Amino acid sequence: MLPKQPIILVDLDDTLFQTHRRRSPEQHDRVASLDRHGKPLAFMSGKQQLMVDWLMAHSELIAVTARSVESLLRVQMPFPHGAICLNGGAIVLSNGEIDRHWQQQQRNELAHLQNRMQQLCDELEQHAEGLGTVRTWTEQDDQHHIYVVAKQHHSEAPFLHSLTTRLPTELWQDFYLHINGHNLAIIPKTVSKRRAVEYLLQQLDPEGQRVYLGFGDSLSDFDFLQLCDWFGMPKNSQLNRFTHQALQQDYQQKGFFGHD
Repeated sequence: MLPKQPIILVDLDDTLFQTHRRRSPEQHDRVASLDRHGKPLAFMSGKQQLMVDWLMAHSELIAVTARSVESLLRVQMPFPHGAICLNGGAIVLSNGEIDRHWQQQQRNELAHLQNRMQQLCDELEQHAEGLGTVRTWTEQDDQHHIYVVAKQHHSEAPFLHSLTTRLPTELWQDFYLHINGHNLAIIPKTVSKRRAVEYLLQQLDPEGQRVYLGFGDSLSDFDFLQLCDWFGMPKNSQLNRFTHQALQQDYQQKGFFGHD
């Protein structure tokens, strides 16, 4: 009996492909996702295409993404082994169905924050006055609020960090924040890619005998990547830049790489 293929857990946007706002498409690029109107929105470079084809052929590939289930359907890749969506707020099983047990668990844990997340959308727009303009919404699972998003106009200089300093401190009791360029996500602490990955791996491999590989680009991916036996990141990603800077600072402080 042949050994089972590794399980590979991979973030999508800025890990396997980029939107046209971040990267202009070139002649041999492959369309990676569509917008709500069915027009190409994100593209894979030649190297990214080779990487995706290799992953699909030699592993059980599972997407771990902030995208909603509906948005995942617009990605031009199959996920026959399932996917984790909404930063861990929803799990799609290999048969394409939603994991109802995980869904109900999330709804129970987020019930007391439903009104608060709706209020946050208005508050963010008010707090942004004098800094710039933001568009806000909640990412949802079947009309159930999962987390809050604020997106500033790309033509404006980044100001989301300044915006976060205006938010009420009571938010930190229930939420954590993630900034990536012009996007701010305010996410309940009970919603995380790591928790969803832990749950799904327990279902797929209860004895923990499989090999787990992981790929992600942002600092918020690091939590779930730590569950993998090996993990990696794209060059020039948020996670790569942070790691490089941290290593340089550590070397400057100590004068050497490594530990005493």
